[in-house]
Amino acid sequence: MPPLLFSPYRLPAKRFAEVFGDSRSGVCGALVMRYRKTGGDRTRVGVIAAKKTFRLAVERSRARRLLREAFRLERPDIAVGYDLILLGRRPLLEMSCDQVRQALRGVCRRARLLLKKA
Repeated sequence: MPPLLFSPYRLPAKRFAEVFGDSRSGVCGALVMRYRKTGGDRTRVGVIAAKKTFRLAVERSRARRLLREAFRLERPDIAVGYDLILLGRRPLLEMSCDQVRQALRGVCRRARLLLKKA
């Protein structure tokens, strides 16, 4: 079974500091997005579900899965050449995948990262 998000689209952990050091941010109730323009040929994503926010391992795993799946489904509509970090907040656990997708679209729209549809 293939992974939910193929490795070329995953941001390596060693690159997180670069994104946090030189980035912009956007917030939508259940998630925070940090982003930085790289000019590369694809947009990569890193996901953070902090132990301070999600105390149980199953909660952290669910939050990571929801965020990765939302990005995987919305990736065709997100501009190319960015590194994104998605940070989950507590309300994420009560949301469905479709609601997380809408939140991601909203934060990307405010950051002007959504591609224009013809």
